[in-house]
Amino acid sequence: DLDFLKNLHQKNKISLFYITIIMSDNWQQWEDLPPEKEDELIDEIAHIIVKRRMGLIASMILESGGPLTSMFAELWMGLYGPFFDFLRVDKYMALLRNKRNVKKLIKRIDELEEEMNNKDSKS
Repeated sequence: DLDFLKNLHQKNKISLFYITIIMSDNWQQWEDLPPEKEDELIDEIAHIIVKRRMGLIASMILESGGPLTSMFAELWMGLYGPFFDFLRVDKYMALLRNKRNVKKLIKRIDELEEEMNNKDSKS
């Protein structure tokens, strides 16, 4: 209950950091993201990368990382999970933890780069 948490905070028995974690949505760092959220984040990341014209280097890094990408995402979530939740990057780490999502991200980057190249060639 929110009032209970506020009272605990006022009595200095619980920090705002933990209240933030408790009040976050029902998703937890160790769970997989819902498929619609995965697709939304993949699209968001791909647009940011292509907008900055870093598609080739991002694809190379993601492909060369292979299994290490998901392994490091799992490791960092285990060590720094509460901090990632506080910084709001926990969902991105959960996304990269799944190898299938890394492949989907690379594919989406390639699609957006192709669209951008087609627009440039028409101009």
